[in-house]
Amino acid sequence: MFTACGADVTREADNLYKAGKYKEAIVAYNEYIDTKPKDVKSIYNRGRAYEQIGDLESARKDFTRVLDLDINNLNANLSMGQYWYGKKDFNKAIAFFDKVIEVDGRESMAYLLKGRSLHQKADFDAARANYDLAIDFDKKNAEAFLYRGALKIVQNKKRSACNDLNRALALGAQDAKAALAKHCK
Repeated sequence: MFTACGADVTREADNLYKAGKYKEAIVAYNEYIDTKPKDVKSIYNRGRAYEQIGDLESARKDFTRVLDLDINNLNANLSMGQYWYGKKDFNKAIAFFDKVIEVDGRESMAYLLKGRSLHQKADFDAARANYDLAIDFDKKNAEAFLYRGALKIVQNKKRSACNDLNRALALGAQDAKAALAKHCK
């Protein structure tokens, strides 16, 4: 009976999160985590809710806690990489994206985010290689096409860049519109 109640609380928290009621979701996750302090999924989801309300430090603490319980957790590693990317600590970000790649070498998002970090560090060849891998593993990764296109503009590969930007736009990356208008007339 207690397990069923716990499942109801975590389901309620998940539903609140999906409804955009992040503060209420955090309260519900807290209630559940008080009884199940090692529930990785709920801790991670609470971290995502903290992200949504802009409490990045609480989110980081939850993602770190998840990694303390499960060092190979893909979502927590991706989230920590994004956290450090946002802090402009690209080396730390890359370390977390590398962990994801080590655990699941086909995770397109990890290659995209690692590429973006390398791009910020002006390591353009390595960034390009990671964008290529992101696309190889997910032909619908609009952001990978967008950022690879942006990188190709910098590298004076206009025709190829415009192809990537058109593909990004077709896949839904609205940021590609401005780049296309500016560079691909």
